[in-house]
Amino acid sequence: MSSVSSPYPSLTSSSPNSSDIDVTAAELQRSAAFATGPAYTYPLTDGPGPFSKTPSPDPAVFASATDGLSERLFRPKSKGPIAAIFIHAGAGFHNTANEHVHLEACSDAARLAMTFLKSGGTAVDAVEAAIKCLEDKEITNAGYGSNLSIDGIVEGDATIVDHLGRSGACGSAQMIKNPISLARLIYDRSNIPLSLRRIPPNILVGHGAARFAQEHGMRLVPHQQLISRGAQDRFYRWRQDLINAEEAFIRRQQAAIALPKTRPDESQSAPGGHPSVTAAQNGREASRDAAGTSCDQNLSEPLGLRKSQRWAASRLESPRSESTPAPLAASSELSSSHLLTPKTKRLRLGDYDLFGNDEAAARRKKSSSGGDGSYAEDVVHNYPAVAGAMSQPLDHFPEGTAADEFSVQSQPRDTDIITDTIGAIAIDLRGNIAAGSSSGGIGMKHSGRIGPAALVGIGTAVIPADPKDSRGTCVAAVTSGTGEHMATTMASHTCAQRLYYGNRRANGGSLDTEYDDDAIMKSFVSDDFMNHPGVQNQISRGAIGVMAAKKTNKGIYFYFAHNTDSFALASLSSNEEDPQVVMSRLGPRENVARGGRKIKRN
Repeated sequence: MSSVSSPYPSLTSSSPNSSDIDVTAAELQRSAAFATGPAYTYPLTDGPGPFSKTPSPDPAVFASATDGLSERLFRPKSKGPIAAIFIHAGAGFHNTANEHVHLEACSDAARLAMTFLKSGGTAVDAVEAAIKCLEDKEITNAGYGSNLSIDGIVEGDATIVDHLGRSGACGSAQMIKNPISLARLIYDRSNIPLSLRRIPPNILVGHGAARFAQEHGMRLVPHQQLISRGAQDRFYRWRQDLINAEEAFIRRQQAAIALPKTRPDESQSAPGGHPSVTAAQNGREASRDAAGTSCDQNLSEPLGLRKSQRWAASRLESPRSESTPAPLAASSELSSSHLLTPKTKRLRLGDYDLFGNDEAAARRKKSSSGGDGSYAEDVVHNYPAVAGAMSQPLDHFPEGTAADEFSVQSQPRDTDIITDTIGAIAIDLRGNIAAGSSSGGIGMKHSGRIGPAALVGIGTAVIPADPKDSRGTCVAAVTSGTGEHMATTMASHTCAQRLYYGNRRANGGSLDTEYDDDAIMKSFVSDDFMNHPGVQNQISRGAIGVMAAKKTNKGIYFYFAHNTDSFALASLSSNEEDPQVVMSRLGPRENVARGGRKIKRN
């Protein structure tokens, strides 16, 4: 009888096939028998023989023989905490050719955020990391590559909200590479008391936000470093559209003014005409003649015309004095007190002057404003009269780039149309929830415009868990779309409330209990938003995409809904290796597209 080497000869070095150690299903069953019941082994001899009952093997020998396989297979799973991250890259229209780029951006952001969560980071850390990752992607409308304002610069908005509803936000922030990081900085500093019992701010806008960033060590970035090629191209195309539209408006105004003041038959009553009607017409003509040329001059320049409109008018006027600059030939006659604004005070931040630094200096030397948020200056609109092309760029763009290549007639038809907010919701291993948003705003926006991404309850909202709630329910929601309409409807807060309380808007404005969260999301978009009196029949369409997450003691529920053409999203839990990404698209027969998933507890 040979010496005993192992309870399982097939796993020993003396086995004929020991060079290839492979655990079979039969061997796993044997290991299970060893672990749970009376131990029976094969004969300890090399030859055949009856089974013999032997004591249980040494645990150390057993562990080395099975390599811990049975322990891993049969031990119960732990009920530990779970973390999750949800990302959206903006609602709008995503071209199918670029779809993978948007989804890859969402996937990268989700992976980075999950790295923070698995390492013990907070939900606020994960939200900042995810949105910062998206801000650095040129394809998103946030941070680098954002839409440009009417001044041709990036003005960013961002908000971050923690599990208690505390927030930090910045709006219309210039020279900030990552607005979400500035919002996080404001959030962190809002919990630090100031001297004399002053209350620290939780939202800062414009130059105050930039100064706060620099005072706390955040580097200010020159404007041109935040402008991507795509944003520059869009700006030139949209600016040309604006100029063409204003030229057409001026032509219509001049055509109306050029009509004869008195018709041939106006001195006599028309057949069947009422004498009072004829008298009223004559009275209007008499008052118009009494006004003289000053009235005609005022009619040629409607109130509120922007600088670019006056420039368009000057292009259409002839003859023009050679000594007068072409773009503003009639500006001395058309200037009025309502178009003038006080001289803007300069604010210097370290090495940068927000009103005097490089690209911004030229446009802000003049004190007159065009009424559309731009700082009117002759140089800005001093373009050659070339139909459909802008051959001279703004002063802070390199000479001869997109302006020479793009025109209104040659606008690409397959580009993305995404002018909306990006957002993220995270739940950390402690069970805390947080949310955040960031956006560059709509293209050609009014200088200083604050979008929904900077406003708590409109672009981002969190409803904390009640300490006495046994289910521990908390909800977060972030939105993307027409910011002015979302402000009217308090979009993110309304959506979060609907999910938290489980109700939906009914006929007559009352609230009905609803247990189907998917139905709540659809009702929110169609009833609370699209059918809101302040959204219906407005000058702009009510577009919205909303992403929400609800955490209870049973799991995490992720929902989204939108009435835009498409919505790019990603979700990832700590139990998953790869994010789940989707480009949700609106069907031809539906008004609201929606979806979601559930992440169960461990």
